[in-house]
Amino acid sequence: MRVNLSIYRAVLLGLAMTTGAAQADHPELNPNVTDVHSGDTVKVARIPGTIYLRTQNDPDDLIWDRLPVYRTELYSAPPVHASVILRFDEDTALEPKHLYFQVARSDERFYMRLRWKDATEDRGTTVDRFRDGVAVQYAIKGPDTSFMMGSGPDKPVNIWYWQSGQEQVDNLAAGGYGSTTRLPEQIVAGASSYITDEIVQDNQWHVVMSRPLKVEGEHQVDLSRDSIPVVFALWEGHHDQRDGDKRVSPNWILLDNSKG
Repeated sequence: MRVNLSIYRAVLLGLAMTTGAAQADHPELNPNVTDVHSGDTVKVARIPGTIYLRTQNDPDDLIWDRLPVYRTELYSAPPVHASVILRFDEDTALEPKHLYFQVARSDERFYMRLRWKDATEDRGTTVDRFRDGVAVQYAIKGPDTSFMMGSGPDKPVNIWYWQSGQEQVDNLAAGGYGSTTRLPEQIVAGASSYITDEIVQDNQWHVVMSRPLKVEGEHQVDLSRDSIPVVFALWEGHHDQRDGDKRVSPNWILLDNSKG
């Protein structure tokens, strides 16, 4: 099977920019949730210095009930590697998956909270089982960077990658396919909870990742910038997703990090 990636990306981008996109997996209406598409801008919320989470990355702290919630759609990533092409399902590639996110900062830390529905809690990897995972990718220089792992060494990306079964977040950088590197400075922290429901399909992962605003080292996203391009990636183990087989944002969403 051959996949025309330029056509595939154009289709995804078109879906993301129109309200006529295919219905996602759980299209409940919630007036407190704002739908976000590629190219949109969302405001980074401010956490006052007098308010603290129960623990540094508590995914279910009451503070999250007070902050704006955004919802975006993820689609199957283009199959750029031979191993992924063998597992690529054209019939489901354009079916969107909802990811909810909240983004905030205090005087010292930057927080990203993610949640999504997942009927199964996949915490381990064996020969035929795979972990759940989620990643946040930041353009280090600007939105003209390729959202597909960066545009080479001159326009790299910083990636925060969480996997179930371990309360840690890998701090990575990439400058194109095959260049993903674990950075020496592992300064991104995280925590998660898996919330069960009477209806199994409504089970959810809640994940928080955070990092100090000021850090040292190369290839770290500058969290003091007024505008920060971001995209998301999601792996569901019960769908045998791993490596390049994942769901991703079709293009950059801009975080408005200004003080206004």
